[in-house]
Amino acid sequence: MNLVNTPDWEETLREQAVRALRDAAPQAAVPQSLGDLPLTLLSHNRSVADGQTAYLLGQALVLLVSAAQFPDASAIEVQKMADMRACLGAPAGRVVLDVQGHGRAQGRSFLIVPRCKPLAQGRIARRVASWRVRGDLLQWLRELTALAQAPDAATQQEFLASLAALSAMALLPDALRHAAQQQMERLQAGQVQARHMPMHGDLWTGNVMHRPDGRLAIIDWGGSVVRGYGVYDLIRAADSLGLSRRRLARELDWHARALGDAQQGAQLHLLAALGYYARHLGEFPAQQFAVLASRCCARLEAALGRPLSSC
Repeated sequence: MNLVNTPDWEETLREQAVRALRDAAPQAAVPQSLGDLPLTLLSHNRSVADGQTAYLLGQALVLLVSAAQFPDASAIEVQKMADMRACLGAPAGRVVLDVQGHGRAQGRSFLIVPRCKPLAQGRIARRVASWRVRGDLLQWLRELTALAQAPDAATQQEFLASLAALSAMALLPDALRHAAQQQMERLQAGQVQARHMPMHGDLWTGNVMHRPDGRLAIIDWGGSVVRGYGVYDLIRAADSLGLSRRRLARELDWHARALGDAQQGAQLHLLAALGYYARHLGEFPAQQFAVLASRCCARLEAALGRPLSSC
């Protein structure tokens, strides 16, 4: 039985959400009217298998609840947000929203975060909004790369496993697979360095918002990785923001140098990131991933002005 949008389900969810809010704060700090907060459906995310349904709770909070088929999705995101805040520290952790409460309703996990304002909709309005936010977002991405860890043997093995997975994926273009093989050989020969760093994993404008005070907020941390890979978030953000090739080239140069390899850093880290996701597709369709991987690599090639296989 599908309980989404049924009155009984939503009332149960609302009651459990109010209880979670009370449990998360000292009783004296919780308004007596909390129990009267209305629950209003915002969106039912069917774009991914484990997408969460979003409700407005009162006027200042958003409640995200897992799909019945993936009841732990919200609980996983709560843990990922906590892990990422601890990893990022200040100031980079400023973009992660504070979880106001979390729990379960009829076995499905949920979390509650402050309500934020998404970027403007509409072709022209969204372009203007993207232009306004890009400086803050690109600065935050530099802060992430500055947190890259020192190379070690374990990291090298992780990179090699990810690159091997990418080179073995038959759905990908031969040139992309060959480029992954080239980076494996360079890594094994000590010509490039593997460095883990925090990675959001789905950084596009739909996951970029503004808090009520105007500060940047980033949502949807379910796919984030503390020991992640560089450049991938930058490429995804650049594609969504409509960043020019010249501006992206400048950013790539900065990130590659910060990662310790101005010549090969961008290629190595992007391909290893894609390989990581090739190893952890989960419910993500392989064909759809192949399209995404090709798009990311085409974006990088355009900015660098040369094919990856020739680097």
